[in-house]
Amino acid sequence: MLLCFFLSLALACQTVSTVCAEDLLSAQEFTKQGQFRKAADTYRAILKKIPDSPEAHAGLVRSLLKLDEVDAADMASQAALAAIPQSSVIHAARGDVYFRRGLIDSAESEYKTSLAMNADCARALLGLGRVYAAESRRSKARELFSRAHALSPDDGDALYYWAINLQYPQNAEALAQHLAQFRDDPDKERREREYMEFIKALAGRDIWILSHPVAQTEIRLETLLAPAQHSGITDRPPLPLSSGSSMTPSGLGLRVSLNGVNKTLLLDTGASGITIPKSLADKIGARRLSEQSLEGVGNSGAATGYNAWVDKVSTGELEFHDCIVHVSPRNDSGQANGIIGSDIFDRYLVTIDFPGRKLALGPLPETEEKSGEEIAAHGAFSRVFSFGHLLLVPTHVNPDASGLFIIDTGAYSDFISPVLARKTGGLGNSSSVVQGRSGKVKDVYEAGNVVLQFSHYEQPSENIRSIDLHPQSKTLGAEVSGFLGFPALRHMKLKINYRDGLVDFESKP
Repeated sequence: MLLCFFLSLALACQTVSTVCAEDLLSAQEFTKQGQFRKAADTYRAILKKIPDSPEAHAGLVRSLLKLDEVDAADMASQAALAAIPQSSVIHAARGDVYFRRGLIDSAESEYKTSLAMNADCARALLGLGRVYAAESRRSKARELFSRAHALSPDDGDALYYWAINLQYPQNAEALAQHLAQFRDDPDKERREREYMEFIKALAGRDIWILSHPVAQTEIRLETLLAPAQHSGITDRPPLPLSSGSSMTPSGLGLRVSLNGVNKTLLLDTGASGITIPKSLADKIGARRLSEQSLEGVGNSGAATGYNAWVDKVSTGELEFHDCIVHVSPRNDSGQANGIIGSDIFDRYLVTIDFPGRKLALGPLPETEEKSGEEIAAHGAFSRVFSFGHLLLVPTHVNPDASGLFIIDTGAYSDFISPVLARKTGGLGNSSSVVQGRSGKVKDVYEAGNVVLQFSHYEQPSENIRSIDLHPQSKTLGAEVSGFLGFPALRHMKLKINYRDGLVDFESKP
């Protein structure tokens, strides 16, 4: 009888194990199909049968993050760690939650803990690669993405990050494979498809080529003004400075020649490359390359635009050949003629002298990728996290709240998210109008007077506005808690080392 009992028990356990293995495969297939809700439900069903399944716990956390249910993913990862604290994949999943929360240092710690348990944990390698990419340690990031993909070729996230770091045409081929095999959020798929079509249209050609070397240079900037009652982030109507004007400063303008046509563009650390309206693109003979949706703050969704080829762009002593510009269907910068991102000058140490109204470009220090600890001891410079062209700096708001703020010289107001604002004293309604590239912002609040502390600098901000920054957080995959705009930066020299992910803020009287 005892023998029969143990045999039946063993068969029952084997049956449960087989069923759960099949359920895991089903959940993974739902994930591939972009059916993240079904994947999450399947993982929960597995955990009811086998509460100590690391794969089901980690899969549930990843599914909830795909659904952008960050609070639920946070709770699920904490429960998983409490249940199985020695699981490598669960520590990696906890790292994913920290990364999405914008707690990059905590994420790095979890990924390293995971790898100490299992040096071949693909999800930890992938996560640590994302951390290193944000820290501008790009060669290390590429190495980790490659290892993660080799260890887990069926992981769509690992395939994607490996693909975008390949050279042409391998990157286009790998992205096509990813799009064919894995479904995701429609906006993510659109961005990926647009990027793939862009690199195919570019066909490996070098762009933004300097016609002659310039070791260092200075370029004069113009002060731009905006009506006092209007507030925006990327799409504002700046006007040239004139005597007797009652308008408020909104940003700095740079004189640029595009195919021989001179225009003033808003200098914007929150933008990438050059964006001009279609009317100007037609005037200068810009040649369409590929479709490119234009996204930003606002509630109207992405605007339809395109990437275009411009033969020559020059400013000051610099002359670039074979350039790419983004073309907007409308004038996104009001009476300015477009926007120029400071990342165009990323081969230099970029200094934006706001009071002196000049842009200085100088040599970078010798190339050397540094760890976070080494960066912390890097003199006056502070670390920022890089997400493409965006630079996010850790910022404290009053003594008890903090988050990652985008450095955005093109925003002529500072902003914080409602989530962070509630930690600093609450919200009140505002009559301000905030207009972004994605249209008008529906809900604008006032968060009162706060003190912003970033790097080694402290800046009071009066009646700071609060708007929903969830779309930006979702797009980046890390929490954005605010914008340091023109008001916070206008009395400073801002120095940017794009290559190494370092900035310096020098206050001027």
